[in-house]
Amino acid sequence: MTHLLDSSAWLAHLFGEPGVDDVTRLFNDPNVKVSISALSIPEVYGRLSALGQQIHWTGVWENYSALFSKVLAADAPIAHRAIQLRAATLQRLPTVDALIAATAAEHDLILVHRDPHLSAISTASLQQMRLP
Repeated sequence: MTHLLDSSAWLAHLFGEPGVDDVTRLFNDPNVKVSISALSIPEVYGRLSALGQQIHWTGVWENYSALFSKVLAADAPIAHRAIQLRAATLQRLPTVDALIAATAAEHDLILVHRDPHLSAISTASLQQMRLP
C-alpha cells in the first residue's frame, strides 16, 4: 500500500493540524510507503516563509526526507494526466494541485490531502484519503 502526501497533508503533520494523527499512522505503518511530489517542496517552504519560519526549512527537510519513500518528479505524462483531471473536474482545480493529484494517479498511489477541491476529482480517476 502506497500513498502520496499532498502539501496540505504534509503541512497538517508539520504544524499538528487536523489530520496529523492520520498522517502519523501512515508514517508508522511498516506496510505503507509515503511519497511526495517534488512540487510540494516549494509549497511547504513557501508556507514556512509566509510565517517567517523559513530558517527552520533545513531541519524540516532533513526530518521529513528521512520519512518519505520517494520524491516524485512531474514530467510530461503527469502534465497530460493533470490536463485530463482538470477537464473532468467541474470545480476549479489549481495547476499545482492538479499536477500533484496527477502524480498520485500516474503512480497508482493514494493521494492524502485536506483540500476540498481535490475531493471533486472522481475516485474512478484518483484514489484519495481526505483528512479532516
